Amino acid sequence: MLKLFGSVLLSGALFLPLALFAQAPPSELPRGEIYTRITSSRIHKYKVVIAGMPVETPGLADSAGSLQSIREIVMDDLEYSLRFDLINRRLDELSIAALNSAKGSVDFKGWQSTGAEYLVSGSFARVEKNVTAEIRVYDLGLEDLVFLKSYVLDLSHPRIQAHRISDDVVLNVTGERGIASTRMAFIRETAPRVSEVFCCDYDGYEVARLTGNNSVTKLPTWNPDGTRIAFTGFTGLVTDPDLYMIDVASRKISVLQAAKGVDMAASWCERNGFLAFSSGFSGNQEIYFLRPGESKPQRLTFSFAMDFEPSWSPNGEELAFASTRAGNPHIFIMGADGLNVRRLTFESRNTSPRWRPLPYGDKILLTSEIGSAFQIAIIDTNGDNFIQLTTDGENRDASWSPDGLHIVFASDRRGGRGRFEIYSMDWDGNSQRPLNKNFTGGREPFWSPFMSR
Repeated sequence: MLKLFGSVLLSGALFLPLALFAQAPPSELPRGEIYTRITSSRIHKYKVVIAGMPVETPGLADSAGSLQSIREIVMDDLEYSLRFDLINRRLDELSIAALNSAKGSVDFKGWQSTGAEYLVSGSFARVEKNVTAEIRVYDLGLEDLVFLKSYVLDLSHPRIQAHRISDDVVLNVTGERGIASTRMAFIRETAPRVSEVFCCDYDGYEVARLTGNNSVTKLPTWNPDGTRIAFTGFTGLVTDPDLYMIDVASRKISVLQAAKGVDMAASWCERNGFLAFSSGFSGNQEIYFLRPGESKPQRLTFSFAMDFEPSWSPNGEELAFASTRAGNPHIFIMGADGLNVRRLTFESRNTSPRWRPLPYGDKILLTSEIGSAFQIAIIDTNGDNFIQLTTDGENRDASWSPDGLHIVFASDRRGGRGRFEIYSMDWDGNSQRPLNKNFTGGREPFWSPFMSR
């Protein structure tokens, strides 16, 4: 069994547990309502318009392009968030420019005529040695200023500055945290049989390579505060991968778990920092967990079959996991103490459970074999309402955004069979798009928790 795990990983298989069962005959889910695409997300969208943001200091003329790009990025961020209906997409810039007023003066009636509920305006200036942005948000119905903040800008990283502004607007209009400053961890092949951990902004920009192990690296997952990433890696024996952790800022790598056998697929609990993972220490893949600061893991499953890929519930009271105890791999749920196990899926082959974050927590993402390909689906935590989200190509390795409104996944629909890259979509399967305009390759993406940058 250990040799099988190691050889599958080393061969470059994109998804370890799925590859283990690739020789079984194909199966299909019964067709019917489970294939129905969700058509209403029931998320209130605030109507917002972004005013022009003038450069008020003549000495900043050379930076005008970078400064105006901040406005464009903010518009993209707010539109992607699913929390806003961006009026700008229905107005030309001349109409918006005609409504711009002097700083401190707002034509409320004029802006109300656009149909917007909120106005975001701002300006750029040089204050002593610093370039600053002053951002204002107005409630047009109340004709009142609801948010005002001045930002000191680093123009070498305008996207980071724009994402900070976007998250502040989201928070002050909706009361919910924004995801514009979040990041993705993912795996990219850098040479034959060599893969490393990379990360990028949520929108695919600012790509950075984190590891340089010159070996096979798999399954990155963020810790609850977004400062570290756990991953499965090979050093020494190729049949005995271990769990490692990298500090994102310093790039320092440490060992998380290095017991005999395959250690893989870590999952951090946001509530208490417990780390669940799968290990072959007992001679069979079982689920274990580590408490913060401890080095001796506690075993949760005692099965004759393989148990793997644990995923904590948002409240830390349960774990979803994949298991072959029913023959083909299926999704199960158990209590945090390993008791009260219940089966969630019954058709086809299903792996990679990912619990939807709060305030929802009502659904689990999974990868399911449908027909001759693996696809992304969601299912209620009681086993009802299985819904297929993807259809084009092969799709796998899905992960939730921390607000539960978006999904990131790997797809080969554009690169061709086996050539995966990172895509994102809304939680209901709409707006599927590659993170990069050009094919760059990538798999096993994992969305970070909320971050402040």
